[in-house]
Amino acid sequence: MKLIVGLGNPGDEYARTRHNIGRRLMEFIAAREKVKFASKRAQRSAVASCSWNGETVHLAYPATYMNLSGEPVSLLAKYFKIEIARDLLIVVDDAALPFGKLRLRGDGSAGGHNGLASIEERLHTRAYPRLRLGIGILDGGKNAHNADTGEPLRDYVLSGFESSEEKAMEAFLGSGMEACRLWALGSITQAMNEVNAARS
Repeated sequence: MKLIVGLGNPGDEYARTRHNIGRRLMEFIAAREKVKFASKRAQRSAVASCSWNGETVHLAYPATYMNLSGEPVSLLAKYFKIEIARDLLIVVDDAALPFGKLRLRGDGSAGGHNGLASIEERLHTRAYPRLRLGIGILDGGKNAHNADTGEPLRDYVLSGFESSEEKAMEAFLGSGMEACRLWALGSITQAMNEVNAARS
């Protein structure tokens, strides 16, 4: 059994923002697998379940705001009796990566991400896999949200994608889904080697 949690903020105003790409991937996978999300109020989340090669995979996204992600993730892990270091994958946006780039890691720091910081605080560990989805825009080798543009990071991650990015979104989310499958069905090392070596 595997649990994949895509982070984001609730509400229509956030649905297509950069910060919500984790939740958007969960919705994309559910649509591809033809499964629907059901509210799990006690776990403060929505959950849909599918099977990949006989492996039960629970897809979830918190009903809380990003900076409170730790509580629903902790509740889901307890509910499904998930082994954190092996069977939990957190999917999150990363403004330091260019749009379309994926990074899979078996553990690591929050890197300034409020959602990951909340999860780390509630789980009392950094040792859980995470898939980072690049939401940065490259401009002369620099991300659009950097200090040279004068745009605060918070404003950037809560902005929408450019039309050119939306046109490439299906392929990006398809790559994200494949990365989740590789993680769910193989070893973290094998999945990391394949996902991180792929060109965006």
